[in-house]
Amino acid sequence: MRANRWSGGAAVDLLRTVRDDSGLLTGWGPDQFGFMHLGFQEYLAAAELRRLAFEGDKPAVLRELAGHYGDSWWQEVILLVLAQGNPSLFAPFMHAALARADFDAAAELTGLILEEAAEATAEPFLQWVRQAPGDDPEHWARQWAALRLLERMLDSAAFQPLLATLRNHPLPALRAWLQSRKVDGALPTCVSDQGGVELVLIPGGRFLMGSPNGVGNADERPQHEVEIQPFYLGRYPVTNEEYARFLRANPDMKEPKLWGDRLFNQARQPVVGVDWEDARRFAEWAGGRLPSEAEWEYACRAGTTTAYWWGDDIGINCANCRGSGSQWSGRQTSPVGAFEPNAFGVYDTSGNVWEWLQDGWHGNYYGAPTDGSAWYAGGDSSRRVVRGGSWITNPRSLRSAYRDGYTTGEADDNLGFRLARAL
Repeated sequence: MRANRWSGGAAVDLLRTVRDDSGLLTGWGPDQFGFMHLGFQEYLAAAELRRLAFEGDKPAVLRELAGHYGDSWWQEVILLVLAQGNPSLFAPFMHAALARADFDAAAELTGLILEEAAEATAEPFLQWVRQAPGDDPEHWARQWAALRLLERMLDSAAFQPLLATLRNHPLPALRAWLQSRKVDGALPTCVSDQGGVELVLIPGGRFLMGSPNGVGNADERPQHEVEIQPFYLGRYPVTNEEYARFLRANPDMKEPKLWGDRLFNQARQPVVGVDWEDARRFAEWAGGRLPSEAEWEYACRAGTTTAYWWGDDIGINCANCRGSGSQWSGRQTSPVGAFEPNAFGVYDTSGNVWEWLQDGWHGNYYGAPTDGSAWYAGGDSSRRVVRGGSWITNPRSLRSAYRDGYTTGEADDNLGFRLARAL
């Protein structure tokens, strides 16, 4: 009452103040009041924990409280702590609770929290689900628990794209649960106003970019976590048909190298023989931009952590590169969409043509951005990152983490690009 500067008044005024400001009482009628929770002791414990959290070491207090997650005596205390807002402790407490190995065993309490919390938000559960799965089965179980909660909290438009990122999750029970919801991986699409390029909405999330120590090349390290915001990405590399529209609308632009070569100039083949500036100008004309390197790898992986998005081996007829067993391998570019798409519904991220990206070349990831943006500072601006490998390169270059840098004036028969656009 001191905190609310109580200045006195009738008994009903006192009760109304307690009801409105403490969460201890509820109104049964205009002038009738009752206890919201059974134990005054529990209320006092919750009030003290909130005081300690806001006046002291909040993470430590919430970690200790989360240590009692699922304990029957502490249930009401936890509910009382989270039932009070302004400010809410919901998000930081749920982060602490999700870090517990047994979080998924207290589903009943979590359901009550969602019903009674003053300011429930999906943010802590989204953050957990978007983390790379790793190899810890307990981590997988908590991701599945968080996903089931998100089903209650998100509308279909937000929830369905999230499911598509998890189709290759290592937990069999989670994959079966996705199958029971008939997740088809279809994400929202749009078409660029100029050029007629189909783009897929890539849902935001976090992933580990690059390769761990002992795997891949030195320029793929250090492996680091990156957070990607939702963005649109071309379902396919830009095709000759789409690039021809650009040339007709911009007669000052030169035709790409090999424009007259029948091995490379069919309508549904990816355009090749374009340098970085050609690609940038097309993207600008089409109302978009080139992807950043982080966006590209995130979209290529589509929630996977294997060498290729389909597994750790190149396999047979999974992509167009030298020795991959397709009719085009080592001979020429293939029509876009000739191979299976990844979980985001994006085709040809591995093989067919290298793809120009925004970023200047850096020889490693020390100092790289962690927000998904393109990286220019400190790099070699005369070279730009290319990704994906091509019809004539070896399978190793198709790995999701593999990277190279080409001079901006280079225009080869295995070098194309893909359109991106901000949400």
